Amino acid sequence: MNRFKIRGGLGDSAVANPDVKLQDNLYLATNSNWLEHVEIPADRPMIGGFTELDIKVKKQLSQDFDNFASNDKSLPKIANLDKAVRLYQLALDFKQRNADGAKPIQTDLQKLTSLKNFSDFDKYTVDLVKSALAFPFNLSVDVDMKNTTKNALYFSSPETFLPDAGNYKDSSADQLLTIFEKKSVQLLKLAGFNENDSKKYAANAIKFDKLLAKYKKSQEELNDIAGIYNPYSISDFKAAFTNMNIDQLLNGLLPNSPEKVIITEPKFLQHINELLSPDNFEELKSWLVVTFINHYATYLSQEFREAAFAYDHAVYGAKELKSQAQHAYGIANNILGEVIGLYYGKTYFGPEAKADVVQMIRKILATYKARLQTNDWLTSPTQKQALKKLNAITLKIGYPDKLSDLYDQIQVSSDKSLYENIIAANQTQLIHNFSQLNKPVDRTLWGADLPANEINAGYNPTNNDITFPAGILQKPFYSLDNTLSENLGGIGAVIGHEITHAFDPNGSKFDEVGNIRNWWSDEDYSKFNELSQSEITLFDGIICGGIKTNGNLTVGENVADLGGLTAAVETAKKENGNLQEVFQTWAKIWRGKMTPQVRKTLIAYDPHAPRELRTNVTAQSIDDFYTAFDIKPGDGMWLDPEKRVHIW
Repeated sequence: MNRFKIRGGLGDSAVANPDVKLQDNLYLATNSNWLEHVEIPADRPMIGGFTELDIKVKKQLSQDFDNFASNDKSLPKIANLDKAVRLYQLALDFKQRNADGAKPIQTDLQKLTSLKNFSDFDKYTVDLVKSALAFPFNLSVDVDMKNTTKNALYFSSPETFLPDAGNYKDSSADQLLTIFEKKSVQLLKLAGFNENDSKKYAANAIKFDKLLAKYKKSQEELNDIAGIYNPYSISDFKAAFTNMNIDQLLNGLLPNSPEKVIITEPKFLQHINELLSPDNFEELKSWLVVTFINHYATYLSQEFREAAFAYDHAVYGAKELKSQAQHAYGIANNILGEVIGLYYGKTYFGPEAKADVVQMIRKILATYKARLQTNDWLTSPTQKQALKKLNAITLKIGYPDKLSDLYDQIQVSSDKSLYENIIAANQTQLIHNFSQLNKPVDRTLWGADLPANEINAGYNPTNNDITFPAGILQKPFYSLDNTLSENLGGIGAVIGHEITHAFDPNGSKFDEVGNIRNWWSDEDYSKFNELSQSEITLFDGIICGGIKTNGNLTVGENVADLGGLTAAVETAKKENGNLQEVFQTWAKIWRGKMTPQVRKTLIAYDPHAPRELRTNVTAQSIDDFYTAFDIKPGDGMWLDPEKRVHIW
């Protein structure tokens, strides 16, 4: 075997090998000892640097919430934090939840089961959407990607029962759907349906879901963010609906009539009358009922939670339900995560760490600027536009200065059941979202996707900003006690990763203010696509954990990893850092162990490559990696120079 042709290092990088040399497999040489001894928690499908930190943060916050609830700790003056604590208490009160059983959902369930025919469904569409129970398509308000100063109306498909629409083409689809069907039957029986009706609802719902999936984009297709921007005039959008009264729905939901609707999946809209038709009303009604019971079962009794777990185990592989305390914290965090995050950031993230991280980001940005200025494949006009975009990137570090007024509107009542509070919060979120139509975009808000307690980071193409929540700004990613090289291999490479998202196959389609606009010359964009294709080829088809990877699905994240680690290495060189520390810390932050089920699920639809390959393949394209560890032809980590990809 010609070992020097290996992509991803010697052997299957998902299988621990404590005897492997770093020159043969960076990931395994760094992490095998940890992999051999670490155990995946029974209530999780995986363990790793991100997961360990997530466990630590959630344990810390759950303890704080217990102390707040028992008055052992004074509630700080953070607006709406009392609501989060109250919701946590309601979620933790399993004595009441078990006593209530299915009672809390009966009124809402009746709304769905009482629909007699398609005309009935059409008559009550406004109420169904506002009730936040279930609906066969989504209307939402978000930033207009061609005029990011304003919000616009979007139309999209709902989620399918399987994790991704593409899963329906997978050989395991029938097996997963059988488990989902059994789970749904059990939930319906707990809700009061008899065996026959439960089976009929579940079977019909799956028929409808399969039809839905035929017209949905897969996650790979949805990864093309610019591709979801398909504006239709309001008249053309309305004309697409021949079976239902779309005018009634829009008028009942929106504060004013939009001039256009942005269609994320045109194929789905083209087949909307096949989906929403008197001919398949029974399947549609069943889908509404089954979607509702599956979505809200987690807010009912322990018996409902346990019945719902079988499918989660099949898809993700966790052996046990989360503890009731962790479950309760998760519910509070889902509704009021930004509020909890603000508390976390103000309490546990100090000004010294923030100043240090900001300084590191400035260094990475300076490195990036220098690399753009000396880039050997961009022509001058495109280079100037790239520098303009880089200089316009704004930073969001630690925790936000303010939160959305949504949290002032959400109410949590101790006199109502957990389910009633969740439904009310979901309804408030819907109404608040619709109220933003045509309003100016507030670019200072962080958004619920990245609260300050999140172990993550992000780039927002429509804002051209990078966000680093307080949650991730600690070990193993960052510490004031680390050397600069260790911090560069950890959070520094993550910083570079997020910056590179501004210039990945998605981010490259947005300009310095976040509008979709082509700022490239044809020549440069052709070269960029050629380089991106090389990155696709580099990752495509590698076997990891016995499963073949998809380079097309992960190309955006792989380009970002390559740019991020390259910028971290270049910055370390300017600071006379230790490159071995940079690469080994990079390998350490991506260490992880997961169940076979979750590995299969993630490789099928996660836009991130397996973490083993993020470590090894990215390092293989960086020339300094070879000099840092004296890697030679014949070593497992050697990749021929002509196969190495250099973009940013």
